[in-house]
Amino acid sequence: MANFKIFQDNPDQAKVKIYGGNNTALNTDSSGNLTITSTGLAITSPLDGLAITSTGLAITSPTNGLTVTAAAEGLSITPPTGGLAITPPTGGLAITPPTDGLAITSTGLAITSPTNGLTVTAAAEGLSITPPTGGLAITPPTNGILITSPGLAIIGATTDVSATLANITDTAGSGDETYNVLGVETWTFGVVNASLEANAQALVTMQISPDGINWLDEAGPVTINQNSLTTLVSSIFLKYARVYYSAVNAASAVTLNVFFQGEL
Repeated sequence: MANFKIFQDNPDQAKVKIYGGNNTALNTDSSGNLTITSTGLAITSPLDGLAITSTGLAITSPTNGLTVTAAAEGLSITPPTGGLAITPPTGGLAITPPTDGLAITSTGLAITSPTNGLTVTAAAEGLSITPPTGGLAITPPTNGILITSPGLAIIGATTDVSATLANITDTAGSGDETYNVLGVETWTFGVVNASLEANAQALVTMQISPDGINWLDEAGPVTINQNSLTTLVSSIFLKYARVYYSAVNAASAVTLNVFFQGEL
């Protein structure tokens, strides 16, 4: 027929329908994007792996959940520079570790619990937490932290600090290092007169303070002879404590070994 177009010569007006194996046309949304809906979609990656690059990739799991099966050598997820955020569904997020356990390695791992709290259920053989070299810090919420257990065993840490005060000839007295004892449950000062002269004596007193400025004599003064030991224990609790020491005779230099030992 004259002047009748068999093929559209204007690309913007050309339309082509593509049919799949089930003789059903593929559809796009209003923006021209192709939507793939499948009750069972399988993607087979090439031998060197599958890379998905996206400035914002969202995966919405179906109602019955999303299952990711890792290869035998494991699953590796490399987060972006700003970190990886996982938003769990309303019913919570469940991670089932492999038989030999789940290892999470991080230079700085932060877990923010939901409003109704975070529950960690340990296996029958117990829960083991290996802290980093610098120690493990737990910051409780504003209303405190509650640990409930029918059989809770806490192995407390200890503190053991020692210092040597050599050649003391001052009879007026001086204060040794100030210790913050606010987080120490029980503690004691032990002072040894390690002087070489037989007649070298020292006077020691334990002082306590609420601010590290104003000091109160709590135990002593005690005279310590050469090669003798005395202990200083407080019956009043204040934030700071120290040993106040002096020589009995300026002509006989005194050397003291001061020990601060306690259970946290």
